[in-house]
Amino acid sequence: MLLAIDVGNTNITFGLFDERKLVKQWRCLTDKLLVPSSKFPVTSVVICSVVPSLDQRIKAKVQRLFNVKPFFVTAENITGIKVKVKNKKEVGADRVVDALAAYKLYGGPCIVVDFGTATTFDVVSAKGEYLGGAIAPGISLARDALYHQTAKLPKVEIKAPKNVIGKDTVSAMQSGLVYGYVSMVEGMIRKLKVERRALNVSVVATGGRR
Repeated sequence: MLLAIDVGNTNITFGLFDERKLVKQWRCLTDKLLVPSSKFPVTSVVICSVVPSLDQRIKAKVQRLFNVKPFFVTAENITGIKVKVKNKKEVGADRVVDALAAYKLYGGPCIVVDFGTATTFDVVSAKGEYLGGAIAPGISLARDALYHQTAKLPKVEIKAPKNVIGKDTVSAMQSGLVYGYVSMVEGMIRKLKVERRALNVSVVATGGRR
């Protein structure tokens, strides 16, 4: 069986696959780094990591638990999609894996929007080429920055208020966060389509939960 591990800035997600079927899934906080044991025989492990400081620790844990040397996928060694950027070393593994999955599932051209600690926008051509994209702060990161970097603004729940015009601080912040964030995403998608001169583009949304 294949164990796929997605090491993100906030969460680590584990998926156990029998051929192409997902049989089990786990999740833990990244700063806890809890690699679960499995009653199923794990014969191979593939890791997509955007936290280089954890790579050696998670590699050691995987080898100790399963006696398997894990494969770390990167923009330089990924197969199934051509990475067409200036410096492949700068591109996060999560972005090219997103691009490959979207292309295999929905074809190209497509735009992948990944809602995580950061929100990334990635563009795939009709030929299956990863062309790059854009990176913006995630909505939770923006919310936390308002709370930590200001003297009076509270930490609010991320939910859409009834009106765009907030009548108090909490609803005003929620409006800016939710409606402002939606407008940013819609605007970025529109600009990417225009720049590619391809309005008939699939848009694929993905991302983890907090």
